[in-house]
Amino acid sequence: MVKKKVLFIPFFLLTLLAFGTVTFADNDHVFDQASLFSDTEKVELQEQAIQLSEQFQMDIRIVTTDDSEGKSARDYASDFYDTHGFGYEGTADGILYLIDMDNREVYIFTRDRIVDYFPDVTVEKILDHVYPYLTEEAYGESTKAFLSDLETTMSEGIPEGPSSSGGYAQSDSSTSYPSSTSQGELLKELLIYFAIAIGVGVISVGVMAMYNRGPSTTTAHTYLESNSFTVTNKMDRHYNTRVTQQKIQRNSNNGGGSSFSGGGRSGGGGRGF
Repeated sequence: MVKKKVLFIPFFLLTLLAFGTVTFADNDHVFDQASLFSDTEKVELQEQAIQLSEQFQMDIRIVTTDDSEGKSARDYASDFYDTHGFGYEGTADGILYLIDMDNREVYIFTRDRIVDYFPDVTVEKILDHVYPYLTEEAYGESTKAFLSDLETTMSEGIPEGPSSSGGYAQSDSSTSYPSSTSQGELLKELLIYFAIAIGVGVISVGVMAMYNRGPSTTTAHTYLESNSFTVTNKMDRHYNTRVTQQKIQRNSNNGGGSSFSGGGRSGGGGRGF
């Protein structure tokens, strides 16, 4: 009995360790396949990515690779995101930051709802920020800069449209609108102008009618020649009709219909370094 207990305990610990390893892999937000980050940087980036993911309800993944499998940086990022089934709570909403050492390119990949927060001009600004770190091989610092810009971008909200500076104008809750007093005065002025217009129209029509009024010498017989036509009595009879409908049998088609399943929206941009 004692031997069985001794054998059972190590087996239980191995099972628990294996389960814990799988769980950790599922929750991993940093995939440093090219070994570009130090152990400390991995921990910091992992914690920050998880925090921002929960804060903005989106999936944030950081990936490095030295083997893009013959794909472009964009295709590798897209395939990596879809293959791992990334997304937030049943959605595909998320963003992936890829440092591709094979193609020497950095790429920001966005999916579904997050696409709206990162138009081209925003992606370019973030690439401008992270690019100097990449050229200096400070890959951890470039990723931290990306996460910092991501937090700022998501906090500002979805851009509404092009601004005068070439960027995008954010929604502003402080926009001033006409007060109820000014609206009332405007409505009052419109009613006054409307009443004046009606008055002028009535007066003009009255004057025209007064000057054009005169004795009328034209009657119904003016244009009618005496005994020029006669009226004959005429009677229409309506006969009931009945319409019979007959259903025509047609050969049924048992073929199945086609369906289309979209893969969701994606966006982003990249730059070589």
